[in-house]
Amino acid sequence: MDKNQAAAFEAFVNESGGALLRTAVFLTSDPYVAEDVYQETMHQLSARWSKVGSPLGFCRRVMRNIVIDRARALQRRPRELELHQRFDSGDPRSGDPAAAVELRLALFSALGTLTAQQRAVLVLRYFDDRSENEVAAILGISTGTVKSTASRTMAQLRVHPALIGLFTTTEMSTRRVRCA
Repeated sequence: MDKNQAAAFEAFVNESGGALLRTAVFLTSDPYVAEDVYQETMHQLSARWSKVGSPLGFCRRVMRNIVIDRARALQRRPRELELHQRFDSGDPRSGDPAAAVELRLALFSALGTLTAQQRAVLVLRYFDDRSENEVAAILGISTGTVKSTASRTMAQLRVHPALIGLFTTTEMSTRRVRCA
C-alpha cells in the first residue's frame, strides 16, 4: 500500500470506524467480540484496499460473514458460562444514561435470541438505516427474503419478554381496533 492509499484508508477508518463498530456490536450482541470482528474486518479491508470499490459495503459483508462463521464455530463447542455481562454504559446520543443501560441490556438479550441472518437483517435495515434493496445486496439474498425476515423477526421481538414494555398499551390497543 503506497502513501496515498494508506492516507485514504486512514481517512475511511476515521470517518466510518464508529458506525462500523456500532454495527458490529449490534450484530454480535457483545462489545468485546464486536471489537474483534471490527479489527478482523479492518485487517481484511487493508489487505484488499486497492481492489475494493465500496469499502462500507465490503466491511458490512465481511462483518456478516465473520459473525456467521463465529456463530457456527460456537455451535460446535460447549457453551461457556459468563460470570457477568459487561456492556458499555455510555451512549452519547442518550439523554438518560440509566435508561440507555436498561434498554441496551434488554436489546442485547432480545438480539441474542435471533439467528445470525435475522440479526444481520435487523441491524442493517433498522439500525444502519438501509433500504430493503441495499440489505438484500449486502447479504446476497432476495428483497422478499429481507422483507419477510424483518417482518417475522420484528413480530418475534414484539413479544420478547425483555422488550414487551417498550410497546405501549395504546399502540397495542390501536392494533386491536384496526383488526376489529
